[in-house]
Amino acid sequence: MRYLNKHCLMILIVFFISPVNIEKVNAAPNGKLKVVTTLPVLKNLAEEIGGDKVQVEALADPHEDPHFVQPRPTLMKRGREADAFIEIGLQLELWTENLINGSGNLKIQKGQPGLIIASTNVPTLELPQSLSREWGDVHPYGNPHIWLDPINAKQIAENIANGFKAIDQANAAYYEQRLAAFHHKIDDALFGADLVREIGGSKLTRLARQGKLLEYLKTRNLDDKLGGWLKKAAPLAGLKIISYHKTWVYFAHRFGFMIPLELEEKPGIEPSARHRDRVIATMKAQSIKTILVEQFYKRTAADYIAEQTGARVVVVPIDVGSNASTPTYFDLIDYLIASLLP
Repeated sequence: MRYLNKHCLMILIVFFISPVNIEKVNAAPNGKLKVVTTLPVLKNLAEEIGGDKVQVEALADPHEDPHFVQPRPTLMKRGREADAFIEIGLQLELWTENLINGSGNLKIQKGQPGLIIASTNVPTLELPQSLSREWGDVHPYGNPHIWLDPINAKQIAENIANGFKAIDQANAAYYEQRLAAFHHKIDDALFGADLVREIGGSKLTRLARQGKLLEYLKTRNLDDKLGGWLKKAAPLAGLKIISYHKTWVYFAHRFGFMIPLELEEKPGIEPSARHRDRVIATMKAQSIKTILVEQFYKRTAADYIAEQTGARVVVVPIDVGSNASTPTYFDLIDYLIASLLP
């Protein structure tokens, strides 16, 4: 009898924690998936894909550094109620491990379909060859600010769609349809609708990812067909800009400007007087006239260096909802390009 009782108990445990059971209990009372994201930009992308099938909330404030969010009990409660939890990964949000563990929600634990890692299959930049604490807050899996490249946003959206389909198979076709629509919106916004119609979004994306887009267009006399963000950002090509933190590597890579060095002496470490002098010397030698500062960092060092070099300080958000001009991902990219144009 004891053996049978233990056997029945094990069957019940497996039933309640299995992915099959998770799939059955994932719907909120209103019939929508309850989705929790770390960042507001992920909330916006989840809504693009999920439409009226999801109810989404973000945990981080768009005005704060996404690296450092306190996993308060109120945030753990939101995680406890979630059917899906979306994070960037790449150790951007080191705080999520404690939050997920503290939530007690089996559906969003590591290895479960309810935990969606947005950076899956996104090619990362600045992957370190070796690691040392002396280098500051270095990310071992590469720079995590992947959403600032619109082409990466397409892969992030695909990861979200795949996650939704895994836990809500009945609406898989709906998520696929919205993913295709989002990809098309990104293609039109990045390359211009005329060029997308002529070449196709998939091919343009592949060429841009390979760094061969401009060469391809030039050899086919299609330069004048390029539109969208790439045309708008064309004056940035070759421009040198100083940034405060290593936030902008993907944005710079996509839109063709260069970042010779950062105001931070090392990632996560405020600039020393010696490093400020080094930055000033570099800016004067290379005629750099723009300092880019994320809105949640102190601008004291940037203002001082600007006074010494005649540069302008551009303070910008890195997430949607940071101001009235950036309610969506598309508005955020528009705003960033406009802010940087000379």
